[in-house]
Formats: sequence, structure tokens, C-alpha cells
Amino acid sequence: MLRLSWMVLVFASCAVPVSAADDAETTLHLLTEENHPYSYTDTSSGEVTGTGVGIVREIMAQSGVSYSIQSLPWQRAYRRAQSNANTCVFITNRTPAREPLFQWVGPLLEGGWAVFKRPDSTAMIDTPKDLQRYTVVGKSGSASVDDIEEQAGIKVTRTVNDETAAKMLFHGRADFWVSGVIDAPLAAKAANLPAPALALLWKKADLSMACSKATDPDLIARLNAINSSLDALRKSILARHGGEVGKQN
Repeated sequence: MLRLSWMVLVFASCAVPVSAADDAETTLHLLTEENHPYSYTDTSSGEVTGTGVGIVREIMAQSGVSYSIQSLPWQRAYRRAQSNANTCVFITNRTPAREPLFQWVGPLLEGGWAVFKRPDSTAMIDTPKDLQRYTVVGKSGSASVDDIEEQAGIKVTRTVNDETAAKMLFHGRADFWVSGVIDAPLAAKAANLPAPALALLWKKADLSMACSKATDPDLIARLNAINSSLDALRKSILARHGGEVGKQN
């Protein structure tokens, strides 16, 4: 009888709930890019920080799941999140084209997509289709560029970054520039150029975290539940960063 009781105790001590055991063994690899103010490396501490990072860190802290955050070039981070299990990339525009490629946590923040022109330009557009008779530039890998190509039936000249797109616009090599609502002025400033003029604001953006399809769906559901409770934190973080918005990939 004593031996049986001992065996029952051993079994009970090993009977850890599956979800808890899985969480203890799971590490989420969270990837982002250098994109102030959403995510950037603090030069004094060497840590990745920013508005988006602050929200993601709080989600992970409340989940109790082990995680790492790494800053990579956007295209590399995006590909890894598609192909590697337990890997996510943020801040990511959640679009219909991307929807089936990932599992999603969000929205972390909300943004928008816009078309810009030079301040002295007299060109006018009312819809994306009006761009068909113009030369348009935009950052390669940006969901806003993919979306407007489909909507307008145009081919956007793609650049390595928004600063290059700004230079093309202001040097007369393009008529319009597709970018995020606040990203364009920030990129123009970084390129020592004037702020561009807003020509068309055509879509709000859902800025989320895109996770590999091989990630546990129950974990994704838990992260979403935590994220939905963080509205007060979102407002606080945005206030500390002056309400800035960065590149919306």
C-alpha cells in the first residue's frame, strides 16, 4: 500500500498541464527592424526599444512565454517569420494578401497609407487609379506599394528605402511617392529634403505581429487576448514617444 501511494505521488508530481509544459519549452523568436519610433536599437543600452517593442514586451511578459527580440533588415525578418516555427515579425501591415501567410497578433497599433507629391506639384489625384498616368515610387517590400499596384493597376518603381524614394520624388524622377502617413515626412527629413505634400490618404493600416503558421494556435489566441487588454498601455507608450508613427511595412 505504501509503495502504491508513493507511485501515485510521483505520477501526480509529473502531471504538469500540457499547456504549461509547452510554454516552458517554447521560445518565441520575435524579429523587427530599425524603424524609429516603432523599433530601434538604443545606442546607450544596445537594447531594442520603441513603441511597438514596448507593447510586444508587455504581451510577452503577461504570457509568461520565453522570447527573444532581434533587429534585422526587413526582408530577412519577414522571410524568417514565414519559414521558421515559433518566429514572428513586427510591425507588420496586416493585409488581405498577407492574411493567409501568417497567424496574427494585433492590432498592436493603427496607421495609414498615403500618396505624396512635391509641395510645388500641381498634379491632382482623387483615387489610386488616377496614378496610372504618372511615375510612382515606393519602398520595396512595403505592403502599401503592393496594395496600390493592385488597386491602381500600375507598376511602382521600387527603392531600397523611403529616403531613396524621397530623393527620386524631389529630384524630379517621380511624380508621386507611396508611403506611411507619417513615415514620408520623417524619411524626407532624414534625406535633408522638405516635407512632401499629402496627395491622397487612401487606407488605414492594421499594424500587427505576423507569426509563423507553425506556431501553436492556442498560444496565438492567448497573445491576442492579452493584446486586447492593453489599450491604456498603448496610449501611455504613444504619449511618451510623442505620438510618432514610423514606417508601416
